[in-house]
Amino acid sequence: RASEPGSPSLPARVTPPPGGSVEQELGELRRLVGQVLQSTRRTEVRTGSVLRFDAPMPEPLLALYMRLIDADVRPELAEQIAADVRNELSVAELEDEQIVRQTMLRQIETRIPVIASPPPLRSEKGRATVIALVGPTGVGKTTSVAKLAATYKLRHGRSVGLITADTYRIAAVEQLRTYAGIIGLPLHVVKTPQETRAAIESLRDMDVVVLDTAGRSQNDAKRLDELQAHLRAAEPDQTHLVLSTTVGARVLKRTVERFSQLSPDRLILTKLDEAESLGLALDATEQTGVPISFVTTGQEVPDDIEPGDALRLARRILDGPADASEGVGAVEGSPG
Repeated sequence: RASEPGSPSLPARVTPPPGGSVEQELGELRRLVGQVLQSTRRTEVRTGSVLRFDAPMPEPLLALYMRLIDADVRPELAEQIAADVRNELSVAELEDEQIVRQTMLRQIETRIPVIASPPPLRSEKGRATVIALVGPTGVGKTTSVAKLAATYKLRHGRSVGLITADTYRIAAVEQLRTYAGIIGLPLHVVKTPQETRAAIESLRDMDVVVLDTAGRSQNDAKRLDELQAHLRAAEPDQTHLVLSTTVGARVLKRTVERFSQLSPDRLILTKLDEAESLGLALDATEQTGVPISFVTTGQEVPDDIEPGDALRLARRILDGPADASEGVGAVEGSPG
């Protein structure tokens, strides 16, 4: 049957040559996907959408575009990244796999804001620098608190105090108490905003105070209000929103929306070692406009934490979480 006016013309069926290798068949499949994508784009132009490509994607670019899709990067964003690569390179360069790869890494990197500086000293307020961690339950927040505190104390020689307002989970308090005992840190357990303020005052001679807050469901508005009262009392110099890279896009979006009322100014992305893909890292920064301060890559304290590194995250997005090229050890810097 003839195609209806305005409908995309489908590419001819691709039949692999007899005895063809798996690689040849995959190559034919990639070309077929490219043709289908191009047919879709022509339809989008006719319906008022923006045309980003006036010809099929070159194969090196198409292969990396499909990697972005596999990494759960939103299709619109993946196409925009591919379009920017296409616009930046010449026809000859677009056939060079290495040039296309490096250009795409750079395009992803520019979309990942990070913030890092030497470990904090005392606040300009004449007290310890107060670092608060907030986030939903189950994202690894308490472990991240311990990692930061241990790093500042053991690696950078800062005097550190700990405060936990997570009295809803006895296990969380005991976990932090154990870490504090091993590292040699004072720990204050608080239940009310007034106790939070008093605890910070009692630790004012420290360099750094790390505040662990109770995990809150993004659907529990009342509990979020309670958490906000603790933050008002603490007046933190830094507020890190802790997000797990193992959640789905909808949960991430909902979490970011609800926790925005706490005005976080940094992100900590956790469980990179457990994530199957890291496209959500792009979503997190795009939705919040907030830079990444740290990522965590395991349960070891204080080793499995790294400062935010845009190029390293870009590699993890493009190549997979476990293939991030050269390694970076524990935290070398920290958000300022």
